[in-house]
Amino acid sequence: MKLCSLLAFGLPILIGWVLSHEHPLGVLFRTTFQLRGIGKPQTEPVPDNLLPMPRPPGEIFFDLPGGDRMPGNGIGMCCRPSAYDPESVRRTVLWYLMQGGRHIDTASIYMNHEAIGLGMKDAIARGVPRSEIFLTTKVFSDNFGYNESIERVQRMPKELGVDYIDLVLMHVPVPLSVKPLAKFYFSKLTGTGGTIKLGSEPSIVELRKQTWRGLSTLREQGLIRNLGVSNFNVEQMQEIQGLNLAPIATNQMQYHPWAPEWQRKIAAYCQENKIVVTGYFSLGGYDQKEKAMEVAVLNDIAKAHGRRPAQILLRWSLQKGVAIIPGTGSSKHMKDNLGTYAFKLSDDEMTKLDGMSSLPLAEDFFFMDF
Repeated sequence: MKLCSLLAFGLPILIGWVLSHEHPLGVLFRTTFQLRGIGKPQTEPVPDNLLPMPRPPGEIFFDLPGGDRMPGNGIGMCCRPSAYDPESVRRTVLWYLMQGGRHIDTASIYMNHEAIGLGMKDAIARGVPRSEIFLTTKVFSDNFGYNESIERVQRMPKELGVDYIDLVLMHVPVPLSVKPLAKFYFSKLTGTGGTIKLGSEPSIVELRKQTWRGLSTLREQGLIRNLGVSNFNVEQMQEIQGLNLAPIATNQMQYHPWAPEWQRKIAAYCQENKIVVTGYFSLGGYDQKEKAMEVAVLNDIAKAHGRRPAQILLRWSLQKGVAIIPGTGSSKHMKDNLGTYAFKLSDDEMTKLDGMSSLPLAEDFFFMDF
C-alpha cells in the first residue's frame, strides 16, 4: 500500500518534471543513457601538453550546395553514456579535434550544446582553427514552425560558443511524443525486429514548410551556412525542394550494409539530387553493434587489412559515398575511426559486404519509418 501511495504521489510529479523541459524526449534519453553508464569508465582526461595532430591523410570531403566542404568522417555526440556527461562531452570533443578530426554532430535534443562548446573552445585555444571545424546540430520537432524554429536556432550559437553554425538539420519530419518512442524502445528491449512507423498527420506538411522557411531566413542572415534534414523520405524532401528556398545540403539517416531496400532508395534519390547522405548507426546501432561485429565475412576482410571490423564498416560507407558520424568517448577508437581514410576496400570486398544484407541478422535491426 505504501509503495502504491508513493507511486500515485510521485509519478505525476515525475511526469510533470519531464514535460516541463523543452525536450521531454531528450530528458528521457539522457536519463536512460546516464543510468546505463553507472559504473562504466567515461572519457579519459586530455593531457595538458597535447598539441594538435595533423588532419588525417586521405581525408574525404563532401561538397555542399553553398560551396562548403563537409569532412566525410565525423563524431556523433549521441546515444551513449559519455555523450550525456558534461565533462566527458567536453573531453570527447577536445580529444577528437586534437587528433585531427573536424566534423562534430550534435542536436538540440541531445542537451549537450554547452559542453560541446567548451570542448571546441579548449581545442581552439590549443591551435585548432574554428574555420576548419564543421559543426552540425539539429532542430527537433518540439521547435517546428516559422517563429519557433527561428527562436530556437538563434539561441544555439550562444549555447555552443560560436558565431555561426555550419549545418542545421530538421531532426525528424514529424512531431514525436513519448508514446511512439516508448513503443520503439520497448520493441528493441523485447527483441522484436522490424520497422516502427512514427507520425502521419497531414498538417505536418505545412509545419515542415514553415520550419524550412524559418531556417532559410537564418541562412540568409549568415547565422547558418547550410541546411539539411534527417530521417526524411523522398516525398518529404520533394516538398521542401518545391519551396525553392535554401537547397537541402544533407539528409542524415540510418545506413549500413543491413539497411532495407526502402532506405537504399532514399539514399539513391539523395545522391542523384546532390544531397549528401550522412549515415548514423554505421556500426549497427547501440544495441546491435556486438552482433554485427561477429559476422564472419566482415571479420575475414578485417583480418586481411589488419583492421578492426568497425573500421571496415565505416570504410564501406565512405566508399558508398555516405558520410559517417560514429560515436565514441574513447580517444583510441576516435583515432581508429579517423584511420578509415588510410585504406581502401576492393570491389570484390565491397560486393561481399553488400551481401551481408541477405543474412538473417538483417531482421534484427530497427528502422524508424516517418
